[in-house]
Amino acid sequence: MTPRLRTTRAAHHEAFGPPVRPATALSRRKAARPGRWRPLRALLTLTVLAGCERTSDPVELDPWPSAVAITVVSGGGQPALIGTRLDEPIVFRALDADGRPVPGISVDFVTTPGSGGVEPGRATTDQNGDVSITWTIGPDPGVQTLLVAAGLAATAVTANAIDLEAELEVLFAPATAAEIAAVRADWADRDISPAGLTIELTEAYSLFGSPATLRVVSHLVGEVRHYGAIVAPKTRRAASLPVLMYLHGGDNGVDVDDVQFLAFALGELRDSFVYVIPSYRSEPLRHGDREWTSTGPGGHWDYDVDDALALLNVALALTPQAKPEGLSLLGGSRGGGVALLAGIRDERVENIITLFGPTDFFDQWVREIVREAALGMPRELTGVAHMDSTLVQPYLGGRMELGRVRLELVRRSAVLFAEDLPAVQLHHGVVDETVSVSQAHSLIRVMEALGRQPPEFEAFIYEGAGHEVFDLNGVIPRAAKFLRRALGDG
Repeated sequence: MTPRLRTTRAAHHEAFGPPVRPATALSRRKAARPGRWRPLRALLTLTVLAGCERTSDPVELDPWPSAVAITVVSGGGQPALIGTRLDEPIVFRALDADGRPVPGISVDFVTTPGSGGVEPGRATTDQNGDVSITWTIGPDPGVQTLLVAAGLAATAVTANAIDLEAELEVLFAPATAAEIAAVRADWADRDISPAGLTIELTEAYSLFGSPATLRVVSHLVGEVRHYGAIVAPKTRRAASLPVLMYLHGGDNGVDVDDVQFLAFALGELRDSFVYVIPSYRSEPLRHGDREWTSTGPGGHWDYDVDDALALLNVALALTPQAKPEGLSLLGGSRGGGVALLAGIRDERVENIITLFGPTDFFDQWVREIVREAALGMPRELTGVAHMDSTLVQPYLGGRMELGRVRLELVRRSAVLFAEDLPAVQLHHGVVDETVSVSQAHSLIRVMEALGRQPPEFEAFIYEGAGHEVFDLNGVIPRAAKFLRRALGDG
């Protein structure tokens, strides 16, 4: 007789294990979303059977990656022109509860209405927990906001959107009497007395065939060591020759032999002047195969004047032939602007010849140059890189106040101080693409309003001429006749 099978629950469990219960709705949701229902710290029991013994060891699992905070590593709070991209990407870092970077998690980015857009809109943190985006600013000026989230961690970062045209309107508003007075006061406080004089070189020199002596000197203006040259014709008479200072253009330094052009242009008058040739800060003075570079950061137009006037004091003290009366300045382009400003600041200057030099930094031409620089397209013109790096970008970046920038424009604008100018002869070409002829017209209007007429003020505008001396037909005889004033012949 076949024995009966035991069908009790205990026997069934012993043979086949516990029954499988039907899935419930809750268990199905847990199975479908394990990351939500799984505890952050789980214990896994590893069962090892050895004979009839059972042992178990708890092992702690790594948690799912999570962040509790997002920080800005770099790039926050940047200014930018409306509708443009921030100069630098913004870098964020995801951190866990212990302040450690969290790699491999997704971070979402979204801008508030009117705040432009970012690329990418979602990114994954790298091994350092970092992620970066680029942000193109929206059309609304003022503070714009970017929201950042990774799971439950979130933060916000802002950018300052700038309306360039509105800023230019404020920046180039007409100079005020108070601003002009402030610049005058600043000039009065500057110490241009030279110190630490060193004679770097003394040698015989031929001044377009006439015997002369060349001295290259250096001196201190504040903490800046400045180099210049003095060329004195041979003469036994003390204090018999007026000084003619040559102020060069460009920003690549000056060569002593540039004075040869003056000697050629003056003809028989070439032995009638002591020639003084300043360099500018951070730029070289060259002679033959030798070179001396003035120290200090560039000071286009403004501190160019300080160094030139300090060198004038050296020349008068060091050159027996030089006399303090009849001082004349001749400058072209950058040097033309320096000559006008030096004549305003030093009452010893009696005559100025300026060739296509800037006169008015509140002019529409300068405004357009600043606008292009602000848009990242600076013109390749003398002084533009200097102004962009020391004025335009610091102002737009919030590192320089409006009032200070405007004072820098004022102190470079000879038209604002025209009543202090000595006799001036101005030359400018109509089609000058380097310095707009509008600069000449600004000074002409002001001088006419002051009632200044020839010979105290002469202006020559040359049709079809550009930014070259030899484009200015007749400039040499006109300049030579004008300089006779210093000799008492005018």
